[in-house]
Amino acid sequence: MPEAITADKLWRFSLQLYPQVKSLCLQWQNEQGANVNLLLLLCYLEQQQLSLTAAELQQLTTTLDAFSAQFTRPLRALRQNSATAPLSGVQQQTLKQALLQAELELEKLEQQLLLQHCPPLTTQATPLLECYLTQLNADIDALAAQILDLRQAYQHLPQHGG
Repeated sequence: MPEAITADKLWRFSLQLYPQVKSLCLQWQNEQGANVNLLLLLCYLEQQQLSLTAAELQQLTTTLDAFSAQFTRPLRALRQNSATAPLSGVQQQTLKQALLQAELELEKLEQQLLLQHCPPLTTQATPLLECYLTQLNADIDALAAQILDLRQAYQHLPQHGG
């Protein structure tokens, strides 16, 4: 029986993996419409040799997209546009830091939301990254090298299970 995934374990895993794969994740976010937190969860599941079905993954994506569209993406856009605020340099920096901190909290909430809505996991080896990218209508063949890079990055991380 697979060990329960906690929000804390997933967050620690994400903090270790994300710096190594940040540019790739952001590229997929911008070009494919991928959600970085969902990508990180899928990497974690693959690392732990856990899986869910394509239908379950689609349901998770839908749940997360609703939250992200309402909260995370508007806040991210606000942060990215904060340079246009009529503020002094110091005030600019204060605004950007406050928005960044709030965005980070929303990222944590997204991960918690994913785990709350995650169905019971199986121990079948399923290529979750390909499954997710296919749902986003991405060209899997064109992304094969990047998918491999992402997998190699998380395989070098310590296991946070058991």
